[in-house]
Amino acid sequence: MTPDSPRVVPPLYAERLAKAFAAFVDAVRAAIDENVANPVIANTPAFLAWQTQALPMLEQENATVQNAHARFLIGEERTIVAVAADERHLAKKLDGFAMDFAGAERAKLLDRLETGIVIAASQICQAAGVP
Repeated sequence: MTPDSPRVVPPLYAERLAKAFAAFVDAVRAAIDENVANPVIANTPAFLAWQTQALPMLEQENATVQNAHARFLIGEERTIVAVAADERHLAKKLDGFAMDFAGAERAKLLDRLETGIVIAASQICQAAGVP
């Protein structure tokens, strides 16, 4: 794809991925922040894993997604496609982390947000012809 090539990925899809990932990270951070002082939750292995491993990983990936979206906005599409191809597998990356680390209601929200990321990433890949 040359810089003059028409876009393959609709801008809405790129924006959707960026917003979905940011919302997921914000929700994870909020779940941790709201429960860090609650010893019943904060002292569990699942909570500690999210706090010390999953959240830092997600924050780093969010920075990558946001950078890819910024590049997309200035006409560079390859990076968002590559990032989307990776983020289609977010559920697999989080496989060892219990979504209910901050309660069942929070788990439902996180699951819904995670699904939104996977769908947005899959839409980008489909538009770009990535198997």
